[in-house]
Amino acid sequence: MRIRMRGKIVRAVSGFYYVQTDAGTTLQCRARGIFKKRGIKPLVGDQVDVEAQGTQEGVIVEIAPRVNKLERPSIANVDQVFVVLSLLEPELSLYQLDKMIAMVEEQNLPLLLVLTKAELPGAIEVFQRIEPIYRAMQYELIALSLRAGIGNDTLAARLKNKTTVLAGLSGVGKSTILRFAVPGADVAVGSISEKGLRGKHTTTFVELYQTEDGFIADSPGFSQYSFEALEPEQIQYLFRDIKAEADQCVFRGCLHETEDGCAVRRARDEGRLAATRYTSYRQVLHEVKDAKNRRY
Repeated sequence: MRIRMRGKIVRAVSGFYYVQTDAGTTLQCRARGIFKKRGIKPLVGDQVDVEAQGTQEGVIVEIAPRVNKLERPSIANVDQVFVVLSLLEPELSLYQLDKMIAMVEEQNLPLLLVLTKAELPGAIEVFQRIEPIYRAMQYELIALSLRAGIGNDTLAARLKNKTTVLAGLSGVGKSTILRFAVPGADVAVGSISEKGLRGKHTTTFVELYQTEDGFIADSPGFSQYSFEALEPEQIQYLFRDIKAEADQCVFRGCLHETEDGCAVRRARDEGRLAATRYTSYRQVLHEVKDAKNRRY
C-alpha cells in the first residue's frame, strides 16, 4: 500500500528529489513523468505530495502552486535573500554589492545586506562609511562577526520563521552563517586563497537546511547571474536611488549617461546620488548593452 504524504523538497541532485515530509522523514523521490510532459520541473523549496514506496523512497505526484521562483539558483517559495559580502579580506566591492542588490530587486524579493568579518581592524569604519548610502534607500544592513559576537542577535531575529537564501561569493562567510542557523550541519566552509584573495567554491547545488523555525539555503551560481534578458531601459528600475531621480528626468527614454540636464546626472553632481551607485548603474547598463549587441 502506497501512503500519500505532504512535504518540501530540500535537495535536488541528478534527477532525485529529497523530500522532507511533515512526518519528519526524508524520502528520495523521482517525479512523475506527467510533470516533464507539462514542462514543469520540481524545484528545491516546492511543497509537494509524494506517494511513499517503503520507508526511504517515493514518487512526487503533485506540486503545490508556488509563491515565487528564483531562476538562479533554482529555488521556490523564498521569503527573503541575504546578500552576503565581506567588509575586508577580500576588500568590499561596492560594484559587486550593487549588482547583487539589483539581481534581488529584479526577483522582487525582500533583502538584507549582511557584511561579514566585522572583527577585522578597520572593518567597522568601512561599514560606517557606506551604511548611510544604503539606509537612505530603505535597505537594512548588518555588520556581522559570528566569531566576535557582532550582529548575532540581529541575524537570528531576521532568520526567524523565514525561508532565507544566502547570496554571495564563496569565502565571505555564507557557510559560517549556515552553521550558525543550523548547528551541526554538514556544510563545507570556503576559504580564501592568498593569490588574488578569491574564494574557493564549495557549494555546488542548492540545499535547504531546516532551522529551528524556518529554512535556509546557500545559492551557488547567484553571483554569475546575468541581466542579458533585460533591455537597457529597464536597468534603472533595479536601482532605487537612480529610479527616484529618474522620475524627475525631462528626457523620454533617457539612460542617464550623457544628456545635458539629465536629472540623474545632476543629482550625482550635486551629491544627492552617491557617485559609487551611479558608477555601478553604468557598469550594469554597459553589460546589458554589450549583451544586446552580441545578440544582434
